[in-house]
Amino acid sequence: MLLPRVLTALFGIPIVILLVRSGGAAYAVFILTIIALSLREYATLMRLGAKPVQAPALYLFGLLLPAALYFDFYCAAQAGGDNYAGFFLALTVIGVTTFELFYAKKYLERIGLTLLGIFMISWCLFHLIAIRGLKPDGMALTFLLLITVWAMDTAAYFFGKSLGRRQLSSISPKKTWEGAVAGFIAAVGTAVWLARLFNAPVTPAFAAGAGVLIGIFGQVSDITESMIKRAVGAKDSSSLLPGHGGVLDRFDSYIFLAPIIYYYAVFTR
Repeated sequence: MLLPRVLTALFGIPIVILLVRSGGAAYAVFILTIIALSLREYATLMRLGAKPVQAPALYLFGLLLPAALYFDFYCAAQAGGDNYAGFFLALTVIGVTTFELFYAKKYLERIGLTLLGIFMISWCLFHLIAIRGLKPDGMALTFLLLITVWAMDTAAYFFGKSLGRRQLSSISPKKTWEGAVAGFIAAVGTAVWLARLFNAPVTPAFAAGAGVLIGIFGQVSDITESMIKRAVGAKDSSSLLPGHGGVLDRFDSYIFLAPIIYYYAVFTR
């Protein structure tokens, strides 16, 4: 399984680096594509687990919402502004609830699972675009997040596999406390090292705080996505990425981290 993971990474990493450096519409389209593929995998998981979900509403509002956020400059409400985001936030709840009226059998669970997919995937992952759009250091912050998560995942995987003894969670039997601690240490250390390497607006103190958040919430986000897969009896969200599973598997750590790091950056500076 290691060789396919390495080959996929060797192909994907240069593309991601190029898109992050480019920023703007190209990077936004990339993240929206990630969101679209993740929504598809989420709908497939729900179907495999016989969980009711409104697939048309999931795709429609799941893509309209992040698009509205992008064109509204990430603001949920703005006096005198366009207010696309605020409008589509309300429209998402209204639309999904209204869609249920047209089903022969009405399920509150279908409304809930559809909204969960939209807000967990579309709303949260959109913040990857918002981080890149921060001035003046959005590109540095984006690379810090991506590289730190990679270092955390790598350390947790190898240390957990070689030294892991105590199970972290029954949701993911292969994850251990030893691996989680190694991942946390790697996240903090990598973030601080990157701040010094960038020698830019990202200070070591800010990076250390980001590393702590990444080390904790990145792993919690990973386990949360695993909880969804276990609930429907699936090992991976799909087989789209050889050695990595699906897109949702590859971006599971960013579901919680994207909004957390964005608002951490906004509130602390």
